[in-house]
Amino acid sequence: MNLNRCSKLAVALVVLLAVAAVPAAAVSISGDAPGSVQAGAQQETTFTVADPFESYEEWTLQAETDLTDVTWQIVTFDNAGNQIDEATLTGQSVSYDFAASSGAVRAEVTIVGTVPSSNAWSWSYDPAQTITYAEFVQAQPGGASNTLETYSTRPYTTASQDARTAISDAEAAIQQAENAGASVGGAKSDLQDAIEFYNGGNFEQAVSNAEQAESAANSAASSAERTDLIIMVGAALVVLLLLAGGVYWYLQQRDSYDKLG
Repeated sequence: MNLNRCSKLAVALVVLLAVAAVPAAAVSISGDAPGSVQAGAQQETTFTVADPFESYEEWTLQAETDLTDVTWQIVTFDNAGNQIDEATLTGQSVSYDFAASSGAVRAEVTIVGTVPSSNAWSWSYDPAQTITYAEFVQAQPGGASNTLETYSTRPYTTASQDARTAISDAEAAIQQAENAGASVGGAKSDLQDAIEFYNGGNFEQAVSNAEQAESAANSAASSAERTDLIIMVGAALVVLLLLAGGVYWYLQQRDSYDKLG
């Protein structure tokens, strides 16, 4: 076997190994879950299941959510976009069986549910409290399972949102004051108290402390700006006095020179 042929065989072997190393595309879930949801509000979102049979000819989709009064609608489609099957399931946890023999190549999963009341979660400013909007698991024959996607969202009430906004405004004011060189120790203390009240669910007090923090930060920033202005004016006056003194000295020297001349 000549060297040229050996080189070609080596290249072919590398290509075959590279192709073998590339994993097959797996089933995927896509959709736009809301970033935040208000307690008591009804939500509706549609997710798309793509490439359902790249890894398994048969498997079960398990779907869960923290929403309440939940309805799931699962619709499968063939290559031509024709509907194959439609199932309506209820409950926070449901299952749906996929089989390649059905001819399905895509599915749409629509969840309709209500955001639970605020006593269903613990409050937290940072990181923000979250609930599971929707979680999808691929359950395989034999008991193995794989989580495909988990969508989380931040629940809120009108009062909690007002408190979060007030705290955020205070944080921005403190940052601006610090950038101006102001001392913001008191404002930071008020801000920390506001966050603690938020985490405890006392939103009225959280707003009050956050507003105090913002006011203190703004006052500190204004004071720092006034101080800077005074320093700048003082420096300008010093320069002007030096210039005036220099001019006076020059005139005195010139007068003395003229008299001597």
